[in-house]
Amino acid sequence: MEEELYKMILVDDEDEVRGRISSKISEETGFSIVGTAGNGYDALELIEKHSPHVVLSDIKMPFIDGIELARIIKRDFPTIRVAFITGYDEFDYAREAIELKVSGYLTKPLTQNDISRFLTKLKIDLDREFKEKYNMEILKARYESSLPMVIDNYFTSCLVSSQSGRGEDIENLKKHGISLDDSDYLLSFIKIERRESYWDVIEFEKLKLSVRSVINSILERHTFDHYSFMFSDGIVILVKEKGKFFLRDIDSVYYEMVKMTEKFLSVQIDMGVSNLHREFSQLYMAYEEAGKAIGYSKFLNTGRIVYINQLENSKPKVLSLKENDIKNIEYNVKFGSERELRNVIESLRLSAVKDSETITNYRPYIINMMNVIVNFSDSIGADLTEIIGGDIFQKMVQFSSMEQLFDWVQSVLIRLRELNLKTKMSNSQKLLDSAVKYIHSHYRDPGISMETVCEDLGISISYMSLLFKKHKETTFVKYLTSVRIEKAKELLKLTGDRIVEIAGQCGFNDVYYFSHCFKKYMGLSPKKYREEKNTP
Repeated sequence: MEEELYKMILVDDEDEVRGRISSKISEETGFSIVGTAGNGYDALELIEKHSPHVVLSDIKMPFIDGIELARIIKRDFPTIRVAFITGYDEFDYAREAIELKVSGYLTKPLTQNDISRFLTKLKIDLDREFKEKYNMEILKARYESSLPMVIDNYFTSCLVSSQSGRGEDIENLKKHGISLDDSDYLLSFIKIERRESYWDVIEFEKLKLSVRSVINSILERHTFDHYSFMFSDGIVILVKEKGKFFLRDIDSVYYEMVKMTEKFLSVQIDMGVSNLHREFSQLYMAYEEAGKAIGYSKFLNTGRIVYINQLENSKPKVLSLKENDIKNIEYNVKFGSERELRNVIESLRLSAVKDSETITNYRPYIINMMNVIVNFSDSIGADLTEIIGGDIFQKMVQFSSMEQLFDWVQSVLIRLRELNLKTKMSNSQKLLDSAVKYIHSHYRDPGISMETVCEDLGISISYMSLLFKKHKETTFVKYLTSVRIEKAKELLKLTGDRIVEIAGQCGFNDVYYFSHCFKKYMGLSPKKYREEKNTP
């Protein structure tokens, strides 16, 4: 089988340097240049297009330098390696590069031997990384040596044992040096996409081991104190709080987990995340929160990382119907077809008819069924009074038979199902609209970023990125730039302000970068645009 070449993007503001380096990188080195760029902004577009393995960038460049480009890549594309070309020996650059953990350096002037040595070392590192990530047996061995199975069993027992039986398991975990009493922690429950190739139980368990190993390696690299164990059909991760910006930092790490498993294992994962908790006594509560978050992820359209504190404020109430019946109703209203929903209600109807003989004995069941409807309508923000055409309690006392009850319940649930299909998109659209409104109100601020918008709206960066890609078919940065350029067009046509002043009014600190963006967006410079629009 022919070895696949590693894809590389070359970034340098000097055409001559880009050409010289490109000419010295042949297929025999194991690398292929898939794109070149003269500045960091063009490089980011190429990265989105080609998904390279390596970005080789000059440190000194216009608009954004190599250090800032590396920061963006590490944040938004954590699987990509970054290496630097530099003719500068300043301590500040070296220190920042070390902090970013770059994969190597090429020092100008460049020779064939320098480039060959650099590529040989980089290829060895990449080969080792890919071998570890793709080799299931290596991943399994790493897992078995790092976390003994007995610890997994104790953690699992903590979640399935009765309250009285958990004390012994907790003591055993403490004897193994595991404590949840010294700091707050987040619990994440991870569900793994199960494709046809993993229907076999053993193959799927191997896949879970691989996902767990990748996740553990990421947390270890970011020096988070954590524990993980298999549970039910997924993986439980406990991460201890660390640092002032823990919640922001761990969101970035969760996003890296999603992208790493997708890149190296070709599998998608969903994560439900609890509130912060402390002590073993709150472990089960944290697990329930994470499970609830992931259970509503598709229903609430919140992306692959779902935080319980970002769900609707109205929480489902405790119901008296059998738990399996409740889950069956909710699942089919959310995800089932109308026929499947009718079948569920018909099954409940037959069971209720069999167990109940008079309306008097059946009234508690009516109240329980009403709770199902009320809680579900609250969870999707529906106006139940409008849907049923009146007060639910008045409707409740009108039924004189079980047949009437189930006919009515079925019709209401079908209407709620139809409404849910429409509101799946509306919830995310409201958040996107808020983000767009924020951009239009703050585009003049040169400091505006996806982080500031997410902090203002209280959502994660990964979800914001999903919203812009899904609904706008663009990125946050591109949309912000388009808004600024449209405002600049108005000012160029309607005012006599200098171009440097217009750049500042539209959020650009650098007039040269403003001109670069404007020309890229419009196909001509700001000066030329003004001349054409003002020509009689």
